[in-house]
Amino acid sequence: MEIAKAMFGDHSSQGYSSKARPVETLSEDEEENIIASASGEGVSISVTPSFNSHSDFTPTPGGPFSALTPSMWPQDIMAKINHPPEDPNGQLDYRYDEFGFKVEEEDGPEENSSKLLSTPFVEDPQHRLKWTAYLEFTHNNEVGDLTWDKDLLRTMPSNACFCNINSTGIPRLRRILRGLAWLYPDIGYCQGTGVIGASLLLFMEEEDTFWMMCAIIEDLLPASYYSSTLIGIQADQRVLRQLVISYLPDIDLVLKEHDIELSLISLHWFLTLFASVVHMKVLLRLWDLFYYEGSVVIFQITMGMLKLKEQELQTLDNSAQIFNALSDVPGDVEDVDDLIEVAFKVSGSLSDVHVDTHRRKHLAYLMADQGALVNPESSRNLPKQQINKRQLRRSRSLMSVLWGGTQGEDDDFGKAKNIRQTELLVDLREAILQVARHFQSLDPKNTKVNLTADYSMESHARDLENYVNVARNRHRRAKALLDFERHDDDELGFRKNDIITIISQKDEHCWIGELNGLRGWFPAKFVEVLDERSKHYSQAGDDSITETITDLVRGTLCPAIKAIFEHGLKKSTILGGHCHPWLFIEEAATREVEKDFQSVYSRLVLCKTYRLDEDGKVLTPEEVMYRAVQAVNISHDACHAQMDVKLRSLICCGLNEQVLHLWLETLCSCQDIVEKWYHPWSFMRSPGWVQIKCELRILASCSFRLSLARELLRRFRDPKNSLVSSARDILITYHLFSWEL
Repeated sequence: MEIAKAMFGDHSSQGYSSKARPVETLSEDEEENIIASASGEGVSISVTPSFNSHSDFTPTPGGPFSALTPSMWPQDIMAKINHPPEDPNGQLDYRYDEFGFKVEEEDGPEENSSKLLSTPFVEDPQHRLKWTAYLEFTHNNEVGDLTWDKDLLRTMPSNACFCNINSTGIPRLRRILRGLAWLYPDIGYCQGTGVIGASLLLFMEEEDTFWMMCAIIEDLLPASYYSSTLIGIQADQRVLRQLVISYLPDIDLVLKEHDIELSLISLHWFLTLFASVVHMKVLLRLWDLFYYEGSVVIFQITMGMLKLKEQELQTLDNSAQIFNALSDVPGDVEDVDDLIEVAFKVSGSLSDVHVDTHRRKHLAYLMADQGALVNPESSRNLPKQQINKRQLRRSRSLMSVLWGGTQGEDDDFGKAKNIRQTELLVDLREAILQVARHFQSLDPKNTKVNLTADYSMESHARDLENYVNVARNRHRRAKALLDFERHDDDELGFRKNDIITIISQKDEHCWIGELNGLRGWFPAKFVEVLDERSKHYSQAGDDSITETITDLVRGTLCPAIKAIFEHGLKKSTILGGHCHPWLFIEEAATREVEKDFQSVYSRLVLCKTYRLDEDGKVLTPEEVMYRAVQAVNISHDACHAQMDVKLRSLICCGLNEQVLHLWLETLCSCQDIVEKWYHPWSFMRSPGWVQIKCELRILASCSFRLSLARELLRRFRDPKNSLVSSARDILITYHLFSWEL
C-alpha cells in the first residue's frame, strides 16, 4: 500500500475545485443505506448528497452559480463576491447569473431589459417532488445509469467555468472530447459537440456528462450526424426545408422570393442542439423535450421559432434584413412556454416516422452524390447507417498471449462475420466508384465506361485475353518531364507534361517526335515513354498532374483493399499480434515463380536489358507481380518504409499494369499459402474473392499512371538535377551547344 501511495498518490487534480482537499462523497455502504431507507427495493433518486464545504463558499439560492453542480463552483470568484471591496469605485460593473455567465449590471429597470434575466431561477420543491415520485414508481424495478455522449472543443468565453485555461471546466471538457474521439473513431472530433458538453458540465459531473453525450450520439441522433462529412446534418437541413414548405408556406415564399438558404442559419442550431443560440433557461426546457421526445423536437422547435417571426419577416423587404432577423430568432426567445405552445400547434402532427422517411430519402441522395452505391428512389438498406464504436476486449493473460488462446474471440467474431464482410464489400465498392467517377468527370473518353461489375463466368475466361490484347501498328507516345525550348528548326520544343508522339527511337539518346504538327529532335532523357499497350493515356490517372487521384487511390481505395486482405488473417501464435498482408503477398508471389524459376528469371533479365515489355506484354500477370514486389522492396527498404506504404505502392503498380484483379486471382489460387495465412471464414479462402475480383475489374478500364515513390522521402526519389546533368552530358557529346539547360 505504501508503494502504491508513493507511485500514484501525487497525481494532478487539475480541473477540480479545492485542489488541496479531496471532495467528500458518499461511500458505497452509506449509499446503500440511504437507498434502502428511502425506497426499499427500487432505486431512489430523491436523495441529494450534502456537500460539507468547510471554508468553501456556497451559493445562495437564486444567486450567482446557484444552478451549477457543486464541483463546478469557482471558489476564487465566489470569494470575491462574498468579500466585496470597501471602495465603491472598485466594484465591477457586471455580475454572474445562476449559470455562471457574465451579466451587465443595470441601475434600474429599462425598456429593453430581458424578462429572462429579471426572473430568478429557483427550484420549486413541489415540482421536484412530483417528478421524483413519478420516476420512482415508474422505474422502481430498474437499475441503470443515464447514458449520453458527445464531444466539444470550443467553450463559453463568457462563463466563469470556461473563461480561461485555468477554469474548472476546461480540463474536464478536454478529457470528455478526447474520450469521445477515442470511443468513436469514425467521428473523431466535431466542433458542434463542444458547446453541448460545456452546457452539460454546468449541471452534471464529468462522467455523467460523458455518458450523456454518448447517448445523444448513439440513440437520439442519426448515426452520421457528427461524421467527418456531416452528411447526417446535411440531410436534416434538407428535411427542414421540405417541412417548412409543408407547414410554413408563408415563410417558404419569403425565403424563395429573396433567395435565402435557410441551412446557412439553421445548421448551427442543429449542430449544437440550440446550446449556443438560446438562453440557458430556455435551453434547459428545450433539452427536456429533446431527451424525452427525441430528435423530432429539433424540427418542431425550429418551426415554432420561425412561426413567431413570420409576421415580422413578411414586413421586411431587404434580403440582408431578413437574413439578420432569421439569425436573431433564437436569441429573441424569452417566453419558452409560448414557444413550445406555438411549436406544437404548428407541427404537432409531425412524427418520428415522418421525419425518418424524409431523412433516409435525402440521405440516399447525398450519399449517391458522394459516390456511394445507393438508389435514391429506394430508402431501404442504406449502408454505413450504424455508428462504429471501438470494441473493448478483456485483457488476456500472459500465457494466453504466448500460446494464442483466441478461440473465444474467434467464436464471437464468427457470429457477426457476415455483417463485417458486407461492410468491407460496401467500402470497397464505394472506393472503386469514387475512382471511376473521377475519371468520368475529368476525361470525356471514360463516360461510356460500365461501372457495373460483370459476374458472368465468361468474363473470367476473357480476362487473360484482354490482358495480352495489345494495340499494334501505331506510334508510341511520351510525356515531357521538363520544359525544353526550341532554338533551331530541327529541334522540337515542348512544355512539361506535354504528350509527344515518338516518330523514331533509332538513336539511344536523341529521338524524333511530333507535337502540334511540328517535328524535330529532342533529348530522350527529357521524356518518359507512356505505357499504352492496351490503354490510352489519361491525365485523370496521372498523379503528377492530378493530385485528387492520389487521395482517391492511396487514401480511399488502398485502405479498403487492405481491409479485405486483413479480414481473417491469422494471428501469430507467439507474439499475439496480427501479421501484415504484405508478408503473405511476398510469399505467394515467390511461390508462383518458383514453379519455373529459370524460365521466369530469363524473361525478367531480357525484359530489363532489351525492354521487350515496352511493345508487348511478354510477362504473365504472376511474373509482373513478382517483379513489382521485388521492385517495391528494393526502393522502399532503402528508406525503411513501413509495410503499409509498400502495400499501397504495390496496389498502384497493379493499377498501372491493369492487372490488380488478376493478381487477386493469383494470390487466392495459392491454396497452401492461403491456408497457412488465413482462417476458413476469410475472403481469401472463400468463394467471396470472386466477387471482389469482378469489382476490381472495373478499374482495369481506367488508365493510371501512379508513382510508386509517392510516399518516399524526397531524397530517395529520382532527383531532377541528375536528369538535367545526364542530359547535359549527352548534348555535349552530340555538340548540341544551342540547347541551354
